[in-house]
Amino acid sequence: MSYRIYNGTQLLGDVNNKSTGINGLLPATSYQLGVTNYNGNRESSKATINVKTRGIRLIIPTSLTVNSTITLNYQEYSLGLVPIGTEPAGMFGGGNKRNIQAKVISVDNGKSTVELLEPLESSSTVSIGGINLLRNSGNPKNIDGWQNTNGSILMATKHPYWKNNQENLFLLINRSTNGSEATFGSGVIKVDRNTDYTLSYWAFEDSYVLNSDTYFLGRKNGETSNFTIVKQLVRERKYSGGHAEYVSVTFNTGDIDEGYIRFDNNGNSGGNQSGLYIANIKLEKGTIATDWSPAPEDTQYIVDNTQMNKLQDGSFAAFNGYKAIYFNQ
Repeated sequence: MSYRIYNGTQLLGDVNNKSTGINGLLPATSYQLGVTNYNGNRESSKATINVKTRGIRLIIPTSLTVNSTITLNYQEYSLGLVPIGTEPAGMFGGGNKRNIQAKVISVDNGKSTVELLEPLESSSTVSIGGINLLRNSGNPKNIDGWQNTNGSILMATKHPYWKNNQENLFLLINRSTNGSEATFGSGVIKVDRNTDYTLSYWAFEDSYVLNSDTYFLGRKNGETSNFTIVKQLVRERKYSGGHAEYVSVTFNTGDIDEGYIRFDNNGNSGGNQSGLYIANIKLEKGTIATDWSPAPEDTQYIVDNTQMNKLQDGSFAAFNGYKAIYFNQ
């Protein structure tokens, strides 16, 4: 027996367990979600629930009145921030201007948390699966949020073995001729202790890669070392040199409060630089690997819980790429 998940009349997919995540929901938006029993031939009547997501929250470093409604100004800039020819409407002064209402949720130590009462985004793709904790982890345009070490080269590139050259992936190049590893890793991620998480990704390599490792490197709250606890997820793996391989591995965090994913390209053979390719990386809570989906932060026009900065004219602003939102008190 499986379960079919619906967004309104749209079938999102089938799941075999009694819980699943739903990705791509817009903030401050109403949805009707439904579920049916399905045995492969017959489907039950649909049970539905009406829900509304909360709005994006911003922190304004000034004291406002709790439960009051304020007006913020949203606009998009182009010049110098996005490639010529891909700009949003408007030049210099910003395009796509509109006013956004927000409610003051709380005030603490001179900082006000406000919640936008409508979404900034106009549309999104809703899908089922776990929430991806890794930013910029699929079809990357750059390496933002990832760091390489040991003199390696990390880049976002295309390859015929991945999506027929249509989408980007990460390439980690090891230039060492003395057998040293080259690594790249994610930013630090908060996790729950003693909890199962699943990492999934696609990988392949050129013929000069010796082998590869994958780690989750963690630490406890208050520790200052990069990591104090090592979880080796993949050991000395030789990936295909002719096609992308899917990898998924589940691990328990134990005493870890925060950590990061690291991929190692363990040297090369023949004295040549070697290339390890990694695509569509997903870290999610639970023991089941689900289809890749972007991290919520990658789809939000303004990232949730961003603190606005005070400008010289006394107004406040938050930015995300070419998108900006302002508050004039």
